[in-house]
Amino acid sequence: MQPNYAAVIELAKQAGTAILQIYNRSAYTVVEKSDDSPLTEADLAAHHIINNGLSKIINVPVISEEADIPNQEQRAQWQQFWLVDPLDGTKEFIDRNGEFTVNIALIQEGEPVFGLIYAPVTDECYYGGDGKAFCKVGDEPAIPLKASNPNIQIGEHDRIRILCSKRHALQSLDRLCEKLEHRVARVERISVGSALKLGYLASGQGEVYPRFGNVSEWDIAAGHAILRCVGGDILSLQYEHIRYGSKPSMIVPGFYAVGQVDFDWRTLLLS
Repeated sequence: MQPNYAAVIELAKQAGTAILQIYNRSAYTVVEKSDDSPLTEADLAAHHIINNGLSKIINVPVISEEADIPNQEQRAQWQQFWLVDPLDGTKEFIDRNGEFTVNIALIQEGEPVFGLIYAPVTDECYYGGDGKAFCKVGDEPAIPLKASNPNIQIGEHDRIRILCSKRHALQSLDRLCEKLEHRVARVERISVGSALKLGYLASGQGEVYPRFGNVSEWDIAAGHAILRCVGGDILSLQYEHIRYGSKPSMIVPGFYAVGQVDFDWRTLLLS
C-alpha cells in the first residue's frame, strides 16, 4: 500500500515549519542523549507532529528516532510500519548550515516502499515510491528524478562524484578515493550533511555515497526507497541486501549507496 504523497509532503512541511521556528530563534535547548548525540527542541517538536499525523495517512506502527524503540519480537509481527527521523542532521542544525532534513519512510515486509526527504531551509522535497521518484521545490511543479550514469561521467567527463559526510571516517574515504582515482577516473568529493546526500544521489548530482561507520535505519530508509525508484540501491559494506526492522539492533554498520545498481560497483568498491 502506497501512502497519499501529498499528505506526507504536507506533514513533513508542518514538521519543517516547527523546526524553522526554533532554528530561527536566538537560543534553544540542546541536551545529550545516551549515545552522546545531540537532541534539540526542534527534534521533539517535529517528532510529535509526524507521529500524530502519520496514523491519519496509514494507520500502522511508527518507529521514530525520538521515541522508545519496540523490541525485535514486537517489530517482527509488523507487516508494515513507518520509520522516521524527525530531524536528521541535528549537528548541522546546531551549526546553522541549513543541511538538515525530515526523513519519513514506509517499510513493508522489511523493504522500503516509500520515502520522503524534506529540507526545511530550502523547501526542497525528494520523494518516491512504486517505481517513481520526484523532487519538488516550494510551489514549483514536481520534477521526476533521474540518477547519473557512471559510464557517461567516466567516459565523457573523466570523473566520479562521491557524496560524503563532513564528519565521519575520512581516512577510509581517502583510501577509497585514492583507489578509484588510480583505477577509474578523477574523483570529485561533494560534502553535505544529513540525508540530503541520498536526495542528491537520486537526482543525479553524484554517482556513489560510501558511509564507513554506524548509522541508524531511520537515517537511510527514506533515501533507500527513493534510490530504488531511479535504479539505485543501498547495500552493506559487504555489498549485501539491507532489510529494515528485522535485527535486534537498528544500527547499520556502514553502507554503499549507488545511483545506478547496474553499474559494476562491486568490483570497484570491494576489490
